[in-house]
Order: sequence, then structure tokens, then C-alpha cells
Amino acid sequence: MRMIKNTGLAIIFLIVAISSKAAEIKFISEAYAGDDFSFYIIPNFLTENQVVVGNGTVDESGAFSCELDISEEITVFTEFDVFKGWFILKPNESVEIILPPKTPKTSTNPYFKLRQVHFGIKNPEPDNTNTLVDNFTRIYNNKMNKNFQEIFQRRSLETAEAVIAELKESYPETDNPYFENFKKYKYATLKYTAQIQEPEPVMDEYYINNPILYSHPDYAELFDKLFGKYLQYATQQVNGQKISVMLNSGAYEQLSDWLTIDMGFDKALAEAIILKGIKPIFYSKRFNTVGLFSILQKITDTSEVEEHKTTASYVFNQLARTMYGTIAPELDLIDINGGIATWEDYKGKYVYLCFTRTDNEKFVPHKNLMREFQKKYSDDLAIVVVVEDDKIDENKDILGCDDFEWTILRGQTRREIYESFNVRIMPTYFLVDPNGRMAGSQAPWPDENFEMQFDNILKATKME
Repeated sequence: MRMIKNTGLAIIFLIVAISSKAAEIKFISEAYAGDDFSFYIIPNFLTENQVVVGNGTVDESGAFSCELDISEEITVFTEFDVFKGWFILKPNESVEIILPPKTPKTSTNPYFKLRQVHFGIKNPEPDNTNTLVDNFTRIYNNKMNKNFQEIFQRRSLETAEAVIAELKESYPETDNPYFENFKKYKYATLKYTAQIQEPEPVMDEYYINNPILYSHPDYAELFDKLFGKYLQYATQQVNGQKISVMLNSGAYEQLSDWLTIDMGFDKALAEAIILKGIKPIFYSKRFNTVGLFSILQKITDTSEVEEHKTTASYVFNQLARTMYGTIAPELDLIDINGGIATWEDYKGKYVYLCFTRTDNEKFVPHKNLMREFQKKYSDDLAIVVVVEDDKIDENKDILGCDDFEWTILRGQTRREIYESFNVRIMPTYFLVDPNGRMAGSQAPWPDENFEMQFDNILKATKME
């Protein structure tokens, strides 16, 4: 069972390529005057790395324009206020987007989720991909709502297939590749919903021996549901010990044979499953990291798919950055007094490094605990807090430290530090040893068992 519960022509093409310009977006909204916008794409869902393709500032009249550097029709994202906006853009295209009414963020909930919004396009062509996607989604959602009970609760594949047939009749095949793939994986999601307990037919029809759509969000979303934790679940099955041994020993060839020969996946898909599944396994802390790094290195060295080579190398470096014993990524941030903080400032001490925001609800109770840690271990421990937002001056009371010592750094002065430490949620904590090396991939929160772990580390160090 597969599922785990001519020279002349060349010159002409070259001239066309050189003369082509980037795509352009623009909008007019006085409410956003003075606001900065940054637009990004996710060209490879296996890494989920966001690549900024353009940015700019809305002028005082509310006008904005920006060129975006893209090479294919792709989904473009931007995050602002309470929104995560997106739209679909192709190279050389110029569109005017319509923003939602300005809604400043007021929530201090650290788990606050941005509101997804598909930007409207002003005066679009009838065949504009955004229009096609919007119209299809409206009908798709309507049919899903009408058939909710049959598809979601009774898991009726017959009903799902009937809805797909109706949609195909209403939306016949076009010559728009993005839209065709969009529809294809919406249909796949419908079938998956009806077959969630046994989704092998969905894998067979939509993923095995199908092109891997690295930049298509609908392909990626269903891939995550089907394969995101495929390896992890495999190790928990009756015969899971065999898979665990492969992972722990770095036996890439055996792991690949299991996925291709035993489970029936094609080679490229098998590699994608491994690449997507390595990180959850790594962070579970139940597997030999040396073996996992060996698997990534073998894919980097031997894969016939260029995207997989670069993905394996990217994930390897991403995981290795904060591994135990590796040199901590550079600090070099401005503190609240205007100085530059580096690891040299803390040489000889452990550093409990916190990435947070001033409006994070966890921060105040964590601060009180960190105060006690610093007082108790003042000779051996320094507390350093990297603040992500730009409201340090407005939150002096929260960040105050009259009765203890800690360092507050302005994280917004060097945004790449978050990528260096692979910070995805806040707060996130790390422990750096007196020699500037990582003392673990991450450290516990103050209200977990940090003090006990640090006390044990300190005792063991002093006994050496």
C-alpha cells in the first residue's frame, strides 16, 4: 500500500531577450501614501524561500509603480497591514491592481494570521489569468458548499467526480498553462477530499509521472498534504524501523529504491518527497543528523534534476547553520544606543538569544523569567533580544531593564539575520556558547525547561 496511513535565429532570440522588460504593476490609493511595499515570489516550494522581485514606496498622492523581475507566469505576493495579497503576473505584462481598504494591524496575538486577499485587476483583458482564476474559484466554491456533506462528510467520490465533470463543462480547456494547472490541482484536491483515507489514486493520477510544478501554489498545497510528512509517518508504521535505519545511516540509494521500487513513485517525485520530508524529521530530533546531512549531500552530488541539486544544497546549509557546534551566524546589529553588537562583546559567556516583537504576548512573561536567569547566572550568561518591529522607542517600558542587564538590538537594521538563523516564528530562542558556537539548533523558551538545561550545561562545562 503506497500511502502511509540556427545562428540567425539565435541572434534574433538574443535580441528579443535583451530588449524585453520586466513586468510592471501599479496602483493608486491615497490611504497607503508613504507606505513601503515589497513583492516576492516562491519559485521552489521545496525550499519555500521567498525571493523579492521588486519594491517601492507609495508617493504622497497615493500613486505607486514598480517593475518586477520575473521569468515566467507566477503568483506574486506582498504582505502589508493585516493582509497577505497575491496576484498572478506574466513577464512583460503591465497591470493596475486594486488594494483592499487600509486596515492597520491592532492585534498583539503572536499567532495572528494575515488575511489572504486576491488583488483585483483594473480593466483586465477577458483572458487575464487573474480573471479566469477568480471566476473559476467562485463557481468552484459554490459547488463545494452545495456538496459539502456528500464530499467532506460522506467522502463520496461519485459526487466529487460529478462536480468535476460540471466544472470541466463550464470551463473547457484553454491555451493558458497556468490556468490549466490551476484547474487540474483544484480537481485533484476535490478527489483527495473524498479519498483522504486512501489517496493513492490521487497520487497516481496527478503526481506520479507528472511534471513537478515548483512555483505553482495549488500543486504545492496538495503536495504538502500528501507528502509533507510522508517519511515521518513511514517510520511510525509496523515496518517503520527499516525506514528509520535508512534515514539514520544516510542510505540514500536504499531510501530511493524503497520509494521508487516498493512504493511506485518515479525518480523525480521520490527525490522531491525526500527533500520535502527532511526538515520535519530533522526538527523532530529523533534521527541521526549526520545521516540526514549525508542524504542531502548525495542528492546534491547525484541528482539529475537541477532544482533538486540546489534544493538539497539550500536545505543542507539552512539546517547546518544552527547545528550544535557550528559557528553562530554573524550578529552585527545596532543596539538601542546606536552601537554595533557583535559576538566579541560576549566572548567568555553563553548568550541566550531571543528573536521577538515588542507586541508579542509571550514576551512580557518571558522577560520576567529572563531577568531571573540573568541575575542568577550573571557571570556566565548574557541575554540578547533582537526586536523585529520598529516600535522600540514606543515600548521602552516593556524593554526596560533597570534592575538587570540585557541587550536590545534593532532587527530591522539587517533583515537577513532572520534567514541566517532560520527564524520562522516568534519568539524563537538560541543558545550560543562562550566561543561563539551554537549550543543547539534551538533553545527552549524561558517558561519551558531552559533553566534546567542551562544549569546542566554549565555544570558539565565546569567539570571539564
